[in-house]
Amino acid sequence: MQNKLLLIGSGKWPEKIESVIAGQDVSLDIVRIAAREFLHLDSRSVKRLLDNRLVWIATIPGNQIQILYSLKEFENKVIIEKPFASNLNELDSILAYSRSSKNKLYVSEPWRHSYKWEIKKLEIEATSGEKKISINRGSPATREYITPVWDWLQHDIGLLSDLLSSNRNSIEMLCELNKDQRNLRIKLKTEDFYTIELNVGFFPQRQETWHLNNELLIDFAVASTPIDHPLYNMFRFVSDEKFISDLETQIWLLSRVIKCLEND
Repeated sequence: MQNKLLLIGSGKWPEKIESVIAGQDVSLDIVRIAAREFLHLDSRSVKRLLDNRLVWIATIPGNQIQILYSLKEFENKVIIEKPFASNLNELDSILAYSRSSKNKLYVSEPWRHSYKWEIKKLEIEATSGEKKISINRGSPATREYITPVWDWLQHDIGLLSDLLSSNRNSIEMLCELNKDQRNLRIKLKTEDFYTIELNVGFFPQRQETWHLNNELLIDFAVASTPIDHPLYNMFRFVSDEKFISDLETQIWLLSRVIKCLEND
């Protein structure tokens, strides 16, 4: 296990990441630096700062790709925050980078590493017959540099890509982006009884729920238990010496969503 972390970014989200990770393991060596400060470093300073650290880039999308290219020749594991791609050009660029870089990339999907998700995923899979899943994810909060759709989409697309990994060849998909691009509806159907509707983006009140056959399955707004820290669980997963980067497999469903939107 790696016990050294370089956290790139400033603001509330990097602060939360550092607080959670450090709170779970006081022995971790964590260095945090603002994105703009990092981008002004020369290559020698970057190399010295990396020092066999796992890198977690938690900054705005425009800075993230620049930081990735400054890391390209190093062999660090790198967690990249969402949204790392919101159109086909960005998707192609990040995949090309992943294939040519020495880094081992992983998209930040903490809920995939929640014990809550492990239990609920098994519950879904054990349900016989039709599996009708309805998902609502979003909030009234807006950001200048990102639309509500791309602010929230990765959470559930990541979980669905995990749930539907064995159905990759049988998925039918419909994407409906509203005119102001603040809301997206995705409809998915598979051969083995999954019918899924995901509504993501702007909501008057925060929504983070999954319903299975009209019954509440998960409310992600409910706090995790004291032993279930998805951010820390994901950090340990990536830092493990057995970790293997497979970005294209991880984001297979997001790739299809992007292509679906580009074709509409």
